[in-house]
Amino acid sequence: MELINGILWSGKVLIIMKKRFKLLISIALILLVCIGCFIYENSYEMLEQRVTIKTEQGKLAGYLALPKTEQKGVVIFVHGDGAQNATQDGGYKPLMERFAKQGFASISWDKLGVGKSSGNWLNQSMDDRAKEVEEVIDWAKEQKNISTNKIIIWGASQAGWVIPKVQKNRDDITASIIVAPAINWLKQGQYYTTMKMKRENKTNQQISNELIKDAEESKIIESGSSYEEYKQITGDSGMSNERYSFVQKNISSDATEDIKKIKSPVFLILAEKDENVDSDETERIYKRLLSDKQLKVKTITGVGHSMLNPVLFNSDFLIYLSAIIAPKDMLISKEYLGYSEEIVRNISNLN
Repeated sequence: MELINGILWSGKVLIIMKKRFKLLISIALILLVCIGCFIYENSYEMLEQRVTIKTEQGKLAGYLALPKTEQKGVVIFVHGDGAQNATQDGGYKPLMERFAKQGFASISWDKLGVGKSSGNWLNQSMDDRAKEVEEVIDWAKEQKNISTNKIIIWGASQAGWVIPKVQKNRDDITASIIVAPAINWLKQGQYYTTMKMKRENKTNQQISNELIKDAEESKIIESGSSYEEYKQITGDSGMSNERYSFVQKNISSDATEDIKKIKSPVFLILAEKDENVDSDETERIYKRLLSDKQLKVKTITGVGHSMLNPVLFNSDFLIYLSAIIAPKDMLISKEYLGYSEEIVRNISNLN
């Protein structure tokens, strides 16, 4: 009986060991797949380099993404608002890879005072930012490893006040891709406040009161009042002195006159569910100021201002997770990436 029990016990142990072995193999395979997917999602089909670009306003810590195929041109990236680094924490890379596949290099940089760039971006006016972009273009023309046969300027949001200034001044810009830009600084602020308060289920009266308050504060800023005077009058200490100075420099920004003078084609990309910028107003004004031949407009379905994948549902957790695990396939709207690549493909085929 002991012998039989021993055999049975040994058999059970063997079965358990086999099950554990299969489980370990399965776990190992899953880990390998996950590691493989992570490596794929964070590896891009382009050659990445760090560069230094000297400008009158300061030294820029630049980022250069070169195609592995024959170069046909370059895309100059222009940031929106905020302390942005060269790749927007990697968020630009899926787009840069699409451009690289079409033979275009991409150049971007840490804003002044961000990363290893000197200076302070909050000291810049929109004219200062436009001059900076022009200096980067001139720098690119001096580099032997960058083709400037075709030059595209890409920019989002606040770049909508910068790119038209550059585009109207130069004859060497092949085209611009302008994503979710506003036209007028003050109107954009009113729209943003309205949409934000609607999302918070505020009443029409509450929204109206807030807009009146914002308008009064804007008048104080426009009048040239000092930061201390602004705080004393409004009681608002939420804005830093540096930010106040930046707003004061740029609060009168309106792209209308610059758009009128643009010389080369514009590809305007808008977000269907933009709560930061009034897409309808932007489209209406661009269409009024530029001819059908010069302007192409595309609205990306289901996306907000940042062109993120609609399935993320504005979830900070899902956005963060996608940025780490699947930035190429999950983070950004595929419709947006595909259309942007199509623009550059068509430009690359032009003689």
